[in-house]
Amino acid sequence: MGLNKPQQAVSSCDTRFRVFCAGRRTGKTYLSVRELAKFARHPDKRCLYIAPTYQMCRDIIWKDLKERLVRLNWIAKTNESRLELQLVNGSTIALRSGDAGQSLRGGGYDFVVFDEASDIDPEIFYEVIRPALSAQKPPGSVLFCVTPKGYNWFKDLY
Repeated sequence: MGLNKPQQAVSSCDTRFRVFCAGRRTGKTYLSVRELAKFARHPDKRCLYIAPTYQMCRDIIWKDLKERLVRLNWIAKTNESRLELQLVNGSTIALRSGDAGQSLRGGGYDFVVFDEASDIDPEIFYEVIRPALSAQKPPGSVLFCVTPKGYNWFKDLY
């Protein structure tokens, strides 16, 4: 299945920080799965998906992500309890909760998806993830996906 025009515009954009602000059922999850796979196809990349809660990670993207990567024969190891995929090329894709906050600190990331970003504390991006992206050579990038929800930190970022 191809991308619709809004998805294509975001996917083809070459900026480091991309934003997909769209209503429900516009394909934000589909684009997220596709972008995670696009970045993880390169060897030894660290990709991260962050949703507001752990349950949202499991409910929103986990099944679709696994199914896509199984069809591609890319998965070497699956950790269901940690929501992590180790790929045959050495790349990893991990799903984490935005309410886990400081536990996201650690090594660098090559690509991060923030899903429903306006529901995640802005400090997670500015104090934890952005420095982890900058630790990479070249610096990592982010896709922010959000359903509009009024005036908040995401509006300022957008």
